[in-house]
Amino acid sequence: MPSESLDGELLKALLDESSLPRAVRGVANNLVELLLQTLSKIPSQDLKFSPPPHFHSALGSAAKTVKFSAPDRVYLVGSAVSGACLKTSPGTGFAVVDVAVEMPKGYFQEKDYLDHRYHAKRLAYLEVLQQHVHRAGWVASVALSAHHADIRKPCLLIRPKKPSGDVCLRLLLTARANAFPASRLLPDKANLRQLEAAGGGDGGNDRLASPHYNQSILEDMFLDEHIKFLRDAAQKAEFLEEACVLLKVWASRRGLLSAPDGFTGFVLSMLMAHLVSTGSKLSPLMDALQLVKCALTLLSNPAMSSGGFWASGAQPQNNMGAWRSAFPFVFVGPCGFVNIGARVSKSAVAEFVHEAALSAAVLERGGRTAFEQVFLVSLHPAARYDVHLHVTVDRNGNSASGNCDTDMVSWRGHEAQASDVVTNALGARAKLIRVQHQPFVNSSDVRQSHQDLVVPLPTKKRKSTEQHDAEEESDDMFTLWIGIILDPENAFRLVDLGPSSDDEKLAKQFRAFWGDRAELRRFKDGRICESVVWDSVPSSQRHHIPALAVEYAVKRNFAAAESVGWSCSLLDPALGVTGKEEDSYKESSPIALIQCLDRLAKRMKEMKDVPLKVINVQPLSAAFRGTDPFPPRPHQLAFGAGIGLGRSNEHMPVCPRTLEVLVQLEGSGRWPENSAAINKTKAAMALKIAEQLRSSYATPTVVSEEAIDVLHEGYAIRLHINSTAGGANNEAAEKHLIKGAAHSGVIATVSARFPAYGPATQVAKRWISAHMLSSHMGDEVIELLVGYLFLHPGAAEPPTSREVAFFRFLDLLASHPWGVLPLFVDPEDEVTLESMHELEKKMDDPDAPAMCISTPYDSSGDLWTRRGPFAVVLKRAQALASRAAERLKVLLQGCNRMASAKPDIDGVKLGDESAWESLFTPALMHYDIVLKLRRAALPFPEHALFTGKQIKRRLVKELGVDSDTFQMAEHGSKRGLKLARMPEKVLTRGPDKARAAMLIGFDPLQCFLREAERRLGGTALIFSDKHGGDLIGVALKPKLAHHRAQLPASLGDFDPLGDFNPPAPPGVDEILDELLYVGNGFIQDAYKGAKW
Repeated sequence: MPSESLDGELLKALLDESSLPRAVRGVANNLVELLLQTLSKIPSQDLKFSPPPHFHSALGSAAKTVKFSAPDRVYLVGSAVSGACLKTSPGTGFAVVDVAVEMPKGYFQEKDYLDHRYHAKRLAYLEVLQQHVHRAGWVASVALSAHHADIRKPCLLIRPKKPSGDVCLRLLLTARANAFPASRLLPDKANLRQLEAAGGGDGGNDRLASPHYNQSILEDMFLDEHIKFLRDAAQKAEFLEEACVLLKVWASRRGLLSAPDGFTGFVLSMLMAHLVSTGSKLSPLMDALQLVKCALTLLSNPAMSSGGFWASGAQPQNNMGAWRSAFPFVFVGPCGFVNIGARVSKSAVAEFVHEAALSAAVLERGGRTAFEQVFLVSLHPAARYDVHLHVTVDRNGNSASGNCDTDMVSWRGHEAQASDVVTNALGARAKLIRVQHQPFVNSSDVRQSHQDLVVPLPTKKRKSTEQHDAEEESDDMFTLWIGIILDPENAFRLVDLGPSSDDEKLAKQFRAFWGDRAELRRFKDGRICESVVWDSVPSSQRHHIPALAVEYAVKRNFAAAESVGWSCSLLDPALGVTGKEEDSYKESSPIALIQCLDRLAKRMKEMKDVPLKVINVQPLSAAFRGTDPFPPRPHQLAFGAGIGLGRSNEHMPVCPRTLEVLVQLEGSGRWPENSAAINKTKAAMALKIAEQLRSSYATPTVVSEEAIDVLHEGYAIRLHINSTAGGANNEAAEKHLIKGAAHSGVIATVSARFPAYGPATQVAKRWISAHMLSSHMGDEVIELLVGYLFLHPGAAEPPTSREVAFFRFLDLLASHPWGVLPLFVDPEDEVTLESMHELEKKMDDPDAPAMCISTPYDSSGDLWTRRGPFAVVLKRAQALASRAAERLKVLLQGCNRMASAKPDIDGVKLGDESAWESLFTPALMHYDIVLKLRRAALPFPEHALFTGKQIKRRLVKELGVDSDTFQMAEHGSKRGLKLARMPEKVLTRGPDKARAAMLIGFDPLQCFLREAERRLGGTALIFSDKHGGDLIGVALKPKLAHHRAQLPASLGDFDPLGDFNPPAPPGVDEILDELLYVGNGFIQDAYKGAKW
């Protein structure tokens, strides 16, 4: 084990945290002794049993009798024997230790391997054990569970009483190796009578092979050989147990363990043992990290997985082709009869190979955080898959636990069929497709069986809440989850190209699959092919195309499907995307805005009658790079010479937003040295440019003391003059402007490189603003946080959908140790280890900002965070992000009983119109004062997420006040500001008068916040939503934090003739009155918090 490196220290700490302690293993051994004593006391008896309903088609319902006798052996098996067991089984919260109970050979007859006879007798035997174990004094509870969610293979979950309560014994029934002839259970053998009809044989003598059914018996017969194989391999390789634990931790972090159709801890341990035993790539002399790294590299090769594995010493008992045709993943155990990976599905193999390839690449690349990214970061399916779909299956033809009418349990058949349909529908659009029974997504199969298989044990009456939870889970039991990782190059194409019309067979299959969506088309290159075209989808909803294709294909080709819900539209309402705003969407797109700016820049560069020529025009606003949630729309009055007045007057705001641009002038040595003089000179330059545009092109301009706005093609473009070419003095005066331009360039590069970056950043900004944090966390900070997710995705693919990017954003904000470690946004990987260590040391400074984000243009990392967010605000943001991430994970993956935390989302499911609301609804209960603004006084009230009635209901619910006791603003007036729409009487005066009435770039909310903060003197924190939100939250600082604040005279006593006495902290009523005074005509209502 490496011990002189950071990775070695992290590895040691991880193994200590994840491995089952020796003391717990001792407890497990003691429990096995108690179990042996309990089971050995069971007397022999004639056991009468009736097959359960899922076996009726094979065995009928008539009662049967069999001779029961006590087990031959009871012994510990699995990873707990060798020390490779995890301390906590994924999805359970406790350690699960496997115990084998061997049934006597005389219990079975010679032909019991046919038609589920073995499984029915096995269940009857287990029922007897359950009844006796339940009465044992050391047992707290015993429950029936479907092992690997296979209803044919139940097991017992035994929870002992304290102090051994952190261990769960999973009782697995086994049979002797010679119980049945193994040659009759090979993959090409048929042992199920109900498969006759499917076989189509004359007289019913020909049957289809039943490979999965056969393996369910063989795995019980040869468990001992597998345990011996593991033990022998561990003796050869010193660090094999640690490597197995590390590999299981890696798989658990990604939700790969315990899926009924996926890789289990046992399969991974056997794979590691096999790779070490062969000695081809993995040497027994390697340490744990080297073993796992090499194993991931080998297993990431699809050819390796598809070729199959033969355990060392195994003698082929059949040709490899028969194994490969029967199972997607072949790993024949040392006995030569058992496929250890028989339950692993095709989609699970593809998922494992994909994740192994990503992790192996990170480890091969190395770096300071490689070990952390691969083994310490949790990558749930919600964080890995771009598109999530929930397919509801018809209840009439299915049961919650599945049925046994075919070779596989019905749910495995549904998963395989759905996987094939989705794969065919998406083609090159997807890199990976994973289909699972929803209750087991990122969960565990260690749970009580959903369906009663035996007579219920005598217990106390269950609580109504438990019954309610069971009813809720019943809905999930009839749902398939589909996860898709998209290929960004092909995911959103408009045409799915099919076979040529000359290939009649393939063309017929294509038309049968797509039905009415298929059409024959001639393309520009002369080809005539079948195709599916999605050009009817609006531009604003192109990200829906993969889900639309899957939904159509599933409903047409998967008969069991009832409904399909998908995630692509989940966050659309937060951005106001409805598909009806097609024209405005195109006009405000980054491409259209850049083209508009290029035309203006061309005119500016061609000017001759200016003191200094314009050499470049650089966009600064977020709308140019596609990260503005609500980019400016063309304004009817912002066109030249009356152009644009023919447009609709429905949306004509009084305060159009500006597009900020940087105008770079040529160099000159005649600039003044004083910063104030430089600013005056730049203003004169801007005036000259505006005059030239107005005289040469009739371009309207609006000149004010603060800025100069050019009204060009419907947009108000605000000019910022850059004179850095004039010398060092100019550069110092424009430092912040230069940094802003550098930031804009970096973000524009990221946005161009990753198509999903822009929409993802829009969602993140809207979420920050919806929770009233926008006044504390700047847009630049959010853009850098989201950019980090795309530039440094770790051991995952960069996001291709806004949903997965939003989830990762919430997780990053909630989990990153901001007070200890800076965040390095490094597009070109130029940051050195020395600079990282130096910046980390600065984080120990008491005056260091709460959040530090280092960039190529800001190595200190505090350019955008120097003035916020403060530590208390960041802590609130982290709590909100953590809760939202958990809710989003439940929406995307589906809810299950094994979740450690079950957020209240009021039964909302993926696909519901209101699913997004639980993520964006602000929490008001912790504020001391809540202000309700006049919507008419806001420039863009249509951007608000919630209606006035919804806001009022939330105020009543969270603040605990009656609607009749709301306090009206003392100085409020019904004739307050009205900025939402240009008045009709102004428009009738003509375009020039109407243009003069515009308040370009005016934001009343920001004006109110600045004045309120000035007058409150730092005694409170103010929270607001800048995107149309009509609520403001005020949180009073604790007395220790504001007792020395510099208060204005309105909030403190000041005697100019005597000694100054520090004023007492103002009360909530005083602050409320002050805010009402400042917001006269802007504030509608004011409410005190519930604690007041």
